[in-house]
Amino acid sequence: MAMMENKVNTVFDKIVKSAEDKREYRGLELINGMKVVLISDSTTEKSSAAMDIHIGSMSDPNHIPGLAHFCEHMLFLGTEKYPSENEYTKFLNEHSGFSNAFTGAEHTNYYFDVSYEHLRGALDRFAQFFLCPLFNKDSKDREVNAVDSENHKNLKSDMWRIFQLEKATADSSHPYSKFGT
Repeated sequence: MAMMENKVNTVFDKIVKSAEDKREYRGLELINGMKVVLISDSTTEKSSAAMDIHIGSMSDPNHIPGLAHFCEHMLFLGTEKYPSENEYTKFLNEHSGFSNAFTGAEHTNYYFDVSYEHLRGALDRFAQFFLCPLFNKDSKDREVNAVDSENHKNLKSDMWRIFQLEKATADSSHPYSKFGT
């Protein structure tokens, strides 16, 4: 913890919660400006983490629709420290874990859970996505196709059709009108 203390700018221990909520909370603001919420719940069987990044489809350059979603996919496919494309998923699967991610209009969220005794290993692999992803050229075409496949699947969903109708009625110069699936 001593190593971590010099990376923390502010600690927030007085977090407002329901009287029925028995979990313990702590907020941190790191020296790099990142805000973190730690939650401890002794009744759970797993540990989990999530990273929410304030970049979504509305941040895509006009000439590269789907870029945020594509990057979401690519981050899972190897890092400098863990170059094997399936290392992260394999580690989680071996330790009762699961992961996923989603890209929204303004945010991209990555999350996982894992058996609590393997949290440190999972966090190390997870953090590497945001420190030194590989973005392997060999995976590029496959992931472009994966994003395209998700879009084609969504074309048949009424929920996504209504969403696209909303986007089509937005001012075409506003980022909300951009591609997002």
